[in-house]
Amino acid sequence: MSPEVAQPTLLASLWEAAQAAGGSFALSFIVALALGIVANTALFLGSSVVVLERFARATRSLTSLVLATFFWVAGLAALGTGVESVQALADLSAELELGWQPGPFGAWLVSAGSLLLLTVFCELFMALLLRLVPPLWLGLGATAMLAGGATLWIGGLDRLPYAVLPAALSVGVAAFLRIRRVRRGEPRAGADERLSVVLALTLCAGAVVPLLLPAPAPAISGLGVAVTLVFLTLVVLGLLPLATAGLIDVRGTAEWFVATRYLFAKRRQTFVSIITVICIAGVAVGVWLIITVLSVMNGFERVWREEIIGNRAHFTVQSPLGPIADYEALIERIDEVEDVTGASPFVDGEGMVRGARGEIVGVRLRGIDPVRVGSVTDLADDLLPGSEGALERLSHSGNGDGSDPGIQSDPGILVGSQLANLVGASIGDEIVLISPFGGPPTPLGPGPRLKRFQVAGIFQSSFFQYDEIYTYTTLAAAQDFRRVDDVVHGIEVRTTDYYRSQSVGRAVESLLGFPYYTRDWKEFFPAFFQALKTERVMMFVLLAMIMVVAAFAIVVTLIMMIMEKTSDIAILKTMGATEASIERIFAIEGTLIGVVGTLVGVVAGIAVTTRLSWIQQQIEGLTGVDTLPQSVYQFSTLPYRIDVGQMALVVALSMVLALGATLLPSRQGARLDPAEALRAE
Repeated sequence: MSPEVAQPTLLASLWEAAQAAGGSFALSFIVALALGIVANTALFLGSSVVVLERFARATRSLTSLVLATFFWVAGLAALGTGVESVQALADLSAELELGWQPGPFGAWLVSAGSLLLLTVFCELFMALLLRLVPPLWLGLGATAMLAGGATLWIGGLDRLPYAVLPAALSVGVAAFLRIRRVRRGEPRAGADERLSVVLALTLCAGAVVPLLLPAPAPAISGLGVAVTLVFLTLVVLGLLPLATAGLIDVRGTAEWFVATRYLFAKRRQTFVSIITVICIAGVAVGVWLIITVLSVMNGFERVWREEIIGNRAHFTVQSPLGPIADYEALIERIDEVEDVTGASPFVDGEGMVRGARGEIVGVRLRGIDPVRVGSVTDLADDLLPGSEGALERLSHSGNGDGSDPGIQSDPGILVGSQLANLVGASIGDEIVLISPFGGPPTPLGPGPRLKRFQVAGIFQSSFFQYDEIYTYTTLAAAQDFRRVDDVVHGIEVRTTDYYRSQSVGRAVESLLGFPYYTRDWKEFFPAFFQALKTERVMMFVLLAMIMVVAAFAIVVTLIMMIMEKTSDIAILKTMGATEASIERIFAIEGTLIGVVGTLVGVVAGIAVTTRLSWIQQQIEGLTGVDTLPQSVYQFSTLPYRIDVGQMALVVALSMVLALGATLLPSRQGARLDPAEALRAE
């Protein structure tokens, strides 16, 4: 082989090896990143539960507990007043034949009543546990319960690597803690080592489940999910109100006084105060960005959903047996259903349009009733200037013989703005619609069939796909183009509320009976809405990393504060302060940082989101650049929709990170030996 041939072969081999190594490295990095996220989630979640338990044990006043329970239940019940929750409650009322149409306030009352009963039960159960079970054993039980639920869920999926990897990692952590204790000469295992041992044993036991299962077992996975849900319910409805009441009761105590004084150091220790402000700012920025970004993405989803619903009805009635012949009688029966505001028949067809210059474009032809279509779609509102009255002209087209110039001899057609630009058509022009089948026979088979239409109007929606593909004509013209009798392919129906379209559709199905069925608007574009949800989740995860960094900054701040206040902690312990009191001092500091940062972030997020148009105007005025061209995006300002449920999730994530960040530093300060600390002084 010549050197000229060998050199490219060698370079190609090296390049393939580099690509393979890069792919392996990327896969390893993704796995490591996923494990890191899971480990951090478990660390902060477990740490926050321990900190909440410390606050819950400080509860003394029944008044504070009642206030905490009231506000907690009222806030959680407010999350159940959304449109979907009201719809679900209305569906339940209809199934039980209660004859009750709940509104937002009614949904809030139902949610608040049920949550109050469940919260009181969870509080009593958690109060009994706190009274009877020592903190260490309670932590061990919580660890076993949470790890058991996770390992049962993974084991039921029959994914052995996913079950073995966390178990091996937990065993490594437990072994590391034991080796460190032996080297230090400590005779007894500490709480961290005991928790890691319980975690390792639980995960190792769960790793056996995939080995025993011949196939995935949904029942075992469901059991794991149920155990996890029970744990989270006890924490959210039982431990959180008790911890809130405990935090209220701590106000005015020496622990509160010391914690608030430590947050802002003296002038000679201003560096700690600056770090505290940076921590608050980090939490606030993370909360603010997540709320703003998610609100904008919700706004885009709302705009697209409204546009889709505007171009389509809320649901359609169809038959699996084929076209529907007695559609007029069906429309009369559908109109009698409660919450139905309109119904209109349609005929679908496909073809190609030939423009004046010979352009060929594939289109979808929909035959409509020009009189009824306005009650189920927003087609009349989408007509461009100059196309006013196009639906009326459409209903009278195709009935003339050419003697009356006011009546079109050819059937009329409505085309989208993009299609009109492609084929160079304007109002009054003739276009030819080509069907691949149904034409005269030829030696090579049936030839294409041509039908001439006259453009009666041009519409423009916010979807280029609609404007480029869809065309509308009368039922008679579409039936003639399809060479069918007086039949339709379905009936479009609009309701009073598109969130209730499924329940109204079921009512229509039960009224019409076999063989008719309904298709909801969500079924027409499932991939589109799923893609929007996936993007929203990914943005949430990526922006949450800002708050994770802020949480680690809280850890650093508290550790630096403990190093600065070593002698103070030693004096407090010498005067009789318990380890639990020292832990609560630094837990209060981390909690206050999280609360202040979260409140600032929520206020900033709402303020920025509601003033996006003003901010956009200022940016465009300074740069002279149109940041959101209406010709491209169909709107000139950023849409937004603030979701209370998402905001509550962001607040919960922020507080979990802030609370979880306080555990390790507070324990370090509580275990400080007074003699060793004062000896250094």
